[in-house]
Amino acid sequence: MKITYRIFLAALFLAAPAVCLAQDAREIMIKVDDATNHSYSSSARRVKFSTCRYNVAGGKLSCAEKPRIVIFESFGKSRRPPGRRDNDNKSLDVIIQPVSDKNTAMLSWGYAEDDKATDFWIYLPVLSKVKRIVSVADSGESGSVFGSEVTAEDAEVKKLRDYTYKLLGEETYRGRAVWKIESIPTPNRSKRSFYGRIVSYIDKERFIVLKQDLYDRSGRHHKQFTVLDVTRVGKAWLATNAAMNNLTKRRITTWEQSDIVLNVDIDEEFLSQRSLTDFAYRERQMQQYRKYLNQAKGGTPQAPAKP
Repeated sequence: MKITYRIFLAALFLAAPAVCLAQDAREIMIKVDDATNHSYSSSARRVKFSTCRYNVAGGKLSCAEKPRIVIFESFGKSRRPPGRRDNDNKSLDVIIQPVSDKNTAMLSWGYAEDDKATDFWIYLPVLSKVKRIVSVADSGESGSVFGSEVTAEDAEVKKLRDYTYKLLGEETYRGRAVWKIESIPTPNRSKRSFYGRIVSYIDKERFIVLKQDLYDRSGRHHKQFTVLDVTRVGKAWLATNAAMNNLTKRRITTWEQSDIVLNVDIDEEFLSQRSLTDFAYRERQMQQYRKYLNQAKGGTPQAPAKP
């Protein structure tokens, strides 16, 4: 009887660290969610995507073709419904360059509701048609954003409850102390996710993601997301220069946010399907919001800090 009791106590002692690590991982991700999704309520940005196939020689990556450059303006707004942890969020992205793609626009609506997937629509001016973007769990190519290596799934705001978390350890990444955390999609999330596992490197001081290794559902290392520059805008730390490397296709998209303004007064109707098809209305509204962007042109309130 005493032996059995001792074995039981030993089992509890050995299990305690694992439980503690799991709890710590979730608590860390809650702080990441606060820093990323709850530190401001709206934003206006100019963003440049540069996408190319690449070669690797001597440990260095270089484009094997002329990069495809896309510049777009992005407007977003979020709010937390009463009693909810997650936000409802809406965003509209409109291409301004190149001329051949100008006025192509993408609208997204994310929901705080349980198990409700983000809605994406894209307006193609050549066809004068709105198409719905569907992120398919079995295809990493579905829902590409403006022809980049960023997919609709990559772009959507993640919900904490859609994943389970495990602390894999602590280390230094590019001179920053980080936690290494594994995120596994829940069964419901897995039904609409291409990824089976994500390993994130979390800045201990700023609670932002500095790198992610994204694995498909077969366990293959499919993509790597890397933050290249971080800027403080008001109270928020933002990734202003980053890259998404498709390791399978050997294609990479880097993006740069040159102008950012937070907590802009954005009309709710502007972030609706009306802005996809009513060009005159959209331009009137965008001219108003561009005033904020023009004020920020040439830099953000504080200089970039290397991650």
